[in-house]
Amino acid sequence: MKPLGMITVCFPHVDAETRRILQFAMEKAKNLRNFAEILCDIVCNEEVNDLTTYFAYASTMGNHFLNARILGAREHTALTYPILSGVREEWQMNMTWNDALRNMIKSIEAAPNDWLACGFYIGWRIGVESMFSESASDFRGLEPLEKKIEEDEEYSFFLSSLFRLRANRLSRERKIDEAIKLYDLAIENAKEHENIAALLMCLNEKANLVKRIDVDQGLDILEELRSVSEQWGIDFALHNYYEQLAHIAMVRGEFNLSVHYHIERFEIAKQLGWPLYQRGPRIALLYNMMGNGARAIDLITSHRNELHSDEDPFVLMQEAWAMVNLGNVNDAEPLILKAKGIILKSHDEVRFGLVYLIEGLMEKAQQDFANAMFTLERALDIFERNYNLAFINLALIHLCDIEIEIVDYEKRRKNADISGPWMTRLEKYVEKNDLVAIEGHLKLLKAKFLYKQAKFKQSEKLVIEVRKISKSQSMEYLEDVVRVLIPEVRK
Repeated sequence: MKPLGMITVCFPHVDAETRRILQFAMEKAKNLRNFAEILCDIVCNEEVNDLTTYFAYASTMGNHFLNARILGAREHTALTYPILSGVREEWQMNMTWNDALRNMIKSIEAAPNDWLACGFYIGWRIGVESMFSESASDFRGLEPLEKKIEEDEEYSFFLSSLFRLRANRLSRERKIDEAIKLYDLAIENAKEHENIAALLMCLNEKANLVKRIDVDQGLDILEELRSVSEQWGIDFALHNYYEQLAHIAMVRGEFNLSVHYHIERFEIAKQLGWPLYQRGPRIALLYNMMGNGARAIDLITSHRNELHSDEDPFVLMQEAWAMVNLGNVNDAEPLILKAKGIILKSHDEVRFGLVYLIEGLMEKAQQDFANAMFTLERALDIFERNYNLAFINLALIHLCDIEIEIVDYEKRRKNADISGPWMTRLEKYVEKNDLVAIEGHLKLLKAKFLYKQAKFKQSEKLVIEVRKISKSQSMEYLEDVVRVLIPEVRK
């Protein structure tokens, strides 16, 4: 591997032995994955100092198998404890903000010099701000470092991390445009200094924001993420790539394709030794969105041994939703009530939106259309406020379907093509967002509306159009939707 800035930048600031080992591993390695493996072998089989061990942990970039090898061979120290707490889940679960801060102070005190202390702190800070709400008001140690990084050329390597830290905060505050500008600065600095790890994280996080505004631009960013990941052998970034593609496919209503991307994503997670508790529930969500409750239940059941707890509200919601899809509303009710009680303590608005969505579907299944419409509107309001596009799609589809059910066809004009305001709103939404699968749903809803008016030929024409769309691998489920919306259609 050629000399790489993200490694060589530390050479003036480390002892001769650490520099020799890093240089040896870099020259021998084919890519950064291989660099981490070589460094891990050295640390596990030779006598090395704590700083070299720290760099070995840092180089693994989320590979829990390599982390476990190092931990099994060497005692953790003040230098390594903060970075280990970022990757060892059992430590995170029992850690408080004060614990995390205390560990970092010890690490800074043990740092050989200010430059390395700065690197330790800024990397740690990015991680803990997503873990602890207290970090939003506790800036001990951060403000003087920000000034040093911005004003001292020797510290400019850390600018990408500083810009990323600020962008993350703006993102949490939903200041999307400002966050994207900072990510651009971070990406520029990361490329200048060959900071591949920072570059990949910033590309991933920027794509996550941009795709909400412009899906095609988000996909372009993700292609760069994939290219850099494959060039340097960074598996965690490929995991992020497939996770983002899965989300985009879900937003577009291409649920079968989203399942495929999730399978790719979780296969990489397995290879990295990551916990797989999300695997069953996340893919079950997609099958619930397709209306396939049997498959959703099967996934949760077959992966139950991977779950953190049967009390996880997301899992409970998927089980409840699956029961609704199977027509077992009575079985769904205690599950959704249990999930709701847990979510009440967390104040997680998005999960409340999902609860309302499922409750609305329960009321719809019981033909309690007035309450279903009210509940689904509450869900839609939350999803729109939080940019949850995939769930906006679902809420609009079901509100439109209810509208079709409650239309007074005797009073309706015979030549009416639109059931009412919800169909109009869904139509405008589809036109604006280029969602082929959701357009398929809209056509089926129109076909159902026409069918109820005994306009069978016009209805059949729309069904044929949707069946052509459903032949795409990413939208096979639409064939099932045809039979659900218009049960009379059998062929």
